[in-house]
Amino acid sequence: MAMKRCLGWLLLALPGWPGVAWAAEETEVLNGTQCGHREPGDTRPRIGVALGGGGARGIAHVRILRQLEALHIPVDCIAGTSAGALVGALYASGKTPEQIEKVVLDTNWMAMFSDTLPRRERSLQRKGDDYEQLAPIGIGLGGQGKRIQLAGGMAQGERLIALFETATGGSRVSGDFDDLSIPFRAIATDLNTGEAVILDHGSLPMAMRASMSLPGIFRPITIGDRVLLDGGVSNQVPIDVVRAMGADRVIAVDVGTPLTELDRDASLVDVIGQLSGFLTTRNAQRQLDTLGPQDLLISPPLTGKVATGDFDKAPLALEIGQQAADTAAPALRAFSQPDVAYQRWYATREQRAASAAPAPIAFIEVENHTRYADALLLSYLPVEIGKPLDSKGMQEGVLRAYGMDTLASIGYQETRRDGRVGVVITAYEKPNGPAYLEAGLRLSNDLDGNHESNLRAGLLFAPLSPYGAEARVTLQIGSEPAITGSYYHPFDVGNRYAFEADGGYETRSFNVFDDYGNKTSRYRVQRTGASVDLVRNVSNVLSLRVGLERFAGNARMDIGSPQVPRTSFDEGAITASATYDNIDSIYFPRNGFLVNLGTYQSQKGLGADERFGQIDLDAVGAFPIGSNAVQLGLRYHVTASGTAPLQNLYRLGGRWRLAGFQQNELTGQDYALAFAGYTYELGKVLGRSAQLGGTVEYGNAWQRRSDMSISDGIWNGSLFLGFDSWIGPLIFGVGMREGGHRVVFIELGQSL
Repeated sequence: MAMKRCLGWLLLALPGWPGVAWAAEETEVLNGTQCGHREPGDTRPRIGVALGGGGARGIAHVRILRQLEALHIPVDCIAGTSAGALVGALYASGKTPEQIEKVVLDTNWMAMFSDTLPRRERSLQRKGDDYEQLAPIGIGLGGQGKRIQLAGGMAQGERLIALFETATGGSRVSGDFDDLSIPFRAIATDLNTGEAVILDHGSLPMAMRASMSLPGIFRPITIGDRVLLDGGVSNQVPIDVVRAMGADRVIAVDVGTPLTELDRDASLVDVIGQLSGFLTTRNAQRQLDTLGPQDLLISPPLTGKVATGDFDKAPLALEIGQQAADTAAPALRAFSQPDVAYQRWYATREQRAASAAPAPIAFIEVENHTRYADALLLSYLPVEIGKPLDSKGMQEGVLRAYGMDTLASIGYQETRRDGRVGVVITAYEKPNGPAYLEAGLRLSNDLDGNHESNLRAGLLFAPLSPYGAEARVTLQIGSEPAITGSYYHPFDVGNRYAFEADGGYETRSFNVFDDYGNKTSRYRVQRTGASVDLVRNVSNVLSLRVGLERFAGNARMDIGSPQVPRTSFDEGAITASATYDNIDSIYFPRNGFLVNLGTYQSQKGLGADERFGQIDLDAVGAFPIGSNAVQLGLRYHVTASGTAPLQNLYRLGGRWRLAGFQQNELTGQDYALAFAGYTYELGKVLGRSAQLGGTVEYGNAWQRRSDMSISDGIWNGSLFLGFDSWIGPLIFGVGMREGGHRVVFIELGQSL
């Protein structure tokens, strides 16, 4: 709540912010007849319910509604703000309190606050970004002037909208909220005027989303010509709205967070949060002061028990809501109706809640404010003329489109024109594009004087074509400096066929050992060149590649005899690979498989100094068991023909690659290993996983394939504590190998 209050206060402090005002012109259009259907002779007072905002605290509303039903209290009209709009809209659409409670308890609320697509559902192109170990930092070059611009840093809330669509059964159909089983209003705030905006028609899920546009968490949403924020900024408990709808008596439920009592030692965050809290508490108090003796206020005692963001405390919020409902029961009985009158109201409500059969789509429009082709955007959304809208498929398609990671928003809404039903799709690209700055860090340290570190910075350009071509330039400084670039060009809307080119300057370090396992020298290899690939993406889990590469460089000795001269080399090869990737993480895998089979065929006809061939196989499977997960893997890499030169030697060491060795400590012409791993998920911090785990590994590297033998392997193992942080996977652990040698490691960026 403190964050929400702080951001709200900052909004008021912005130059030109007009402060909070209620939009009188909005309420004046209400003619007072919306509060319930009246039959001839029905003169009973109309009962309106005003549900206030409060984040997770608003879950308590559900038990208040259940008490109203138990006491036979009809709800003739309802208005809600933020969380109150969520619960109120579900009830108004025909859901029972028990059904709403199930939605609340079954929803993973932390997942609702992110539009990030799980790795297993992303495209292979986006999955491949994990190996680049670069993360967007929200800065880019956007606009016609190519100015530096920050990202909004907030979620669009598409998962939340999808939840609302499923729960209300209303899709994004434009309609009149007076036609719901109970007339309903959602309250939002105009970002540019500070006025309360009363939403009484349109898409019900979109109105719910607008009312819950928590500052700093969700992007404001545009409805009509207005940009809307959370309704609590302007009207925390919408008592005036239900009165304007025609309510004769009001039941108001206030779940807002009261001001905190501070002293002179209060922190800056506490002070700003308190100042922002004035915003919601004062406008709420203005509303509560209008309650008369015929009305009722219910304030569940949530303070100190459930905070605004405590969605994991939904059962406790429900319990506290029940306590408040039981306490209010004597006063609520004054609103009860005789059984006959109540059953008549309930039957009318049920009849109005009956949904009509979905109409077939007659037209499709695309309002495209991106550089992508209309056809590409439509390829994500299963909408067809002549068929009813598939709401679930559309929800999944929207999230897949977000997986491109270059869209600020993509949405759709059903509309009716001249008796026909159509769909309007609207898409906007991120304002900080189309050039996005990225950063990453590769770090390992054994706390014994041996360390490797590489700081990486990237600039991603996307899209560069209507079908989503993109390019990336990467600069790396540290132990292995490099500057590289890549270009990826799809040829069709479905991204089934593509061309990719990579190249630049890079360095690598190689260790050389004698037959007794002693390191005799360390080489620094520098090379410059490029590779090109033709790509066939069979699906978002299977990709086939074939390509050519040409590099030239030199190798010099860092450790070893100073008399060894610098040597030059040329590389030219044919490459081919097949990749199956549906694993959930390449750092802490818990579910799925990752298999890569490839070959590298060095050819003198392509300019190479040596003719040789290598075959590479990596296979990893992860299997979840509750909070536990088991990983099994096999690696087999061999120089099948000829002898690979220094720059093409395999490098081993680190977790998943013989953890008793440092990264890149072990090299060879061939290597083979098998491993088993175990991880236990300790918990999540803002959706980021913290895990405790270990590995057992058996394998070795050899200089001659004829020396490869199962009996010549080395047992290795590791114990580690890992956190999937915002800057990359951070791992603290110890690696061991037979003979007693240990390596204490701190790693940032070590993947499968």
